[in-house]
Amino acid sequence: MKNSNRMVLLAVIVALLFTMGGVVGAAEASARTASWVISVTYQNVGVSPASVTVDFYPEGSGTPIVYDAGQLQSGSAASFFIGSVSGVPQSFRGSAVMSSNEPLIATVVQFSQDAGFKMRMLSNGFSSSDAAEQYLVATVLKDRFSRTTVFSIQNTEGAPVVATVNLYDADNAGALVATQQHTIPAGSSKYVEMDVSTTTGLPVAQGAFNGSAIVTAVLASDNTTPAKVVAAASELYTDKNVGANFEGLPVSRAANTVNMATALCKKFGLDTYYAVQNASLTDEATINVTYYNTDGTPKTTDGPYVIGPGQKQSIATCTPSTGVAMADFTGSAKLTSTGAPIVAIGKAQGMAGASAATADVFTAFMGEAQGASKLGLPFVRWSSDANFNSATNMGGKQRTFIAIQNLENVAAKVNVKYYGKSGGTPIATQELTIAANSKGNSDANAAGALGQQGMNPGEFGYYTDNTFGGAVIIEAHPDNPTAKFIAIARVQHPGAGEDYNAVVVP
Repeated sequence: MKNSNRMVLLAVIVALLFTMGGVVGAAEASARTASWVISVTYQNVGVSPASVTVDFYPEGSGTPIVYDAGQLQSGSAASFFIGSVSGVPQSFRGSAVMSSNEPLIATVVQFSQDAGFKMRMLSNGFSSSDAAEQYLVATVLKDRFSRTTVFSIQNTEGAPVVATVNLYDADNAGALVATQQHTIPAGSSKYVEMDVSTTTGLPVAQGAFNGSAIVTAVLASDNTTPAKVVAAASELYTDKNVGANFEGLPVSRAANTVNMATALCKKFGLDTYYAVQNASLTDEATINVTYYNTDGTPKTTDGPYVIGPGQKQSIATCTPSTGVAMADFTGSAKLTSTGAPIVAIGKAQGMAGASAATADVFTAFMGEAQGASKLGLPFVRWSSDANFNSATNMGGKQRTFIAIQNLENVAAKVNVKYYGKSGGTPIATQELTIAANSKGNSDANAAGALGQQGMNPGEFGYYTDNTFGGAVIIEAHPDNPTAKFIAIARVQHPGAGEDYNAVVVP
């Protein structure tokens, strides 16, 4: 059946126009006031060719614009650019639903064509099973830390829903400070802009805000029957051309143990921070963070932190409560909660005094409660030295670095398989042995996957005919077929970079 597999996609698409005159000067640089477009990169993780269609829903409309994306071979990865889709107007902002006869995974690549932008902000699409009546957005900001959040709520039902947004103020003892309702047509979305009071319910005079959000939904027909939605967010700097995307999480993904595939302190020019949200509406959560070295040994345990219902706690890898020196640390982390379950967002960004190569790196990735024996990454690239280091490379040519965390209590092997746009057998496979509770790393260069199947010399995912397509499947080695892993991919170029999480492959 054509629509047996559906994936919902949320993205800001040309959400905002240029500033006056269409030129953004150095003093006016702002990701919040930029124009944005998207490309969707997707992979067929089924066993047969996939016929793919996409329904685009303008914000507030239940009438889709239908796009036939064609056929995709098993294992292969492809993409489409929103600007090339007939019928989608230049001013479009909304959501999309991809449908296929085979399972797909998809990553949204959001970028600006305004002058001075390098960022490629990344987030994953949602499978139908991700939809839930309660969604958590672990961190939302308004003019705080020079950043503002825009998050979107997509209705996955076949009828209108009423979505209620509750905002909790982390700077006011986690108090519930605003509640706002939005009616959303079937398939469509609502964008909640933290600096627009009519979308948040915050007072017009509200100053800077730092907190979290919980979204609940019911059918509009009776305002009682639970309804399912998904949510995703953009965190945008207001004083520079930098931002990051991340997905919200359904309450079913909350847990008392959450794994973070990357933890850094003054390493590779980056530090990591975690936003941890209590998923309960009634109970407290007491949180501890254990950091692990790459050999699997514990570095230190940070905490405890006590947070109330719906609230968030910000945690910095460089400053654990034990006072242990963390400089030059690279590893992973495990969050544990006593009491209520939690969700978490990780961020990696340029450390104080970072060089130009990492000063504007700002990434967001998801904590994972459970791993899997098979994971997919549909957007993987490797640029040649000449293209990557070119002074004119404003984010067009990138490199993907993959961090894989072993969730087992013993060392485990994993195969990292690299696929081109034609699918079929892997171009290359890199075998890693990863210590217990620790992480390993892979990239197309280390795997020997460069310059094959019509790709440019020294590159992966970039082809001589100017097309694109490169993906990875991470799979437990036959020696330990049930071992569980999580992974994140950092897509980077000089001066900027973003992360996204590997997706479980059915």
